[in-house]
Amino acid sequence: MTPERKKIDDLAGQVGGYFSLPSEGSMAYTELLFDICQQFGIHYYTVTKKERYFTEEVTRVTWAKQQEEKTGIPQNIRPAFSARPAF
Repeated sequence: MTPERKKIDDLAGQVGGYFSLPSEGSMAYTELLFDICQQFGIHYYTVTKKERYFTEEVTRVTWAKQQEEKTGIPQNIRPAFSARPAF
């Protein structure tokens, strides 16, 4: 093993492993999340817990419905806000 490779392996070990690129599905879900934020005029990183929960729930249900339409496989979609945490 080259000294440079050892250095890279040591750095990766310090932070818990190597970085891997997000999957295509993960990127599509993230894009949907930020599209929904834009639709409701929400800046995800500066919102309250309640606003964040709202956007995440809308995204979760929208994503499940899109996947159901795309694949034709029925999704077990828990109704939005059915497991709402106390704020």
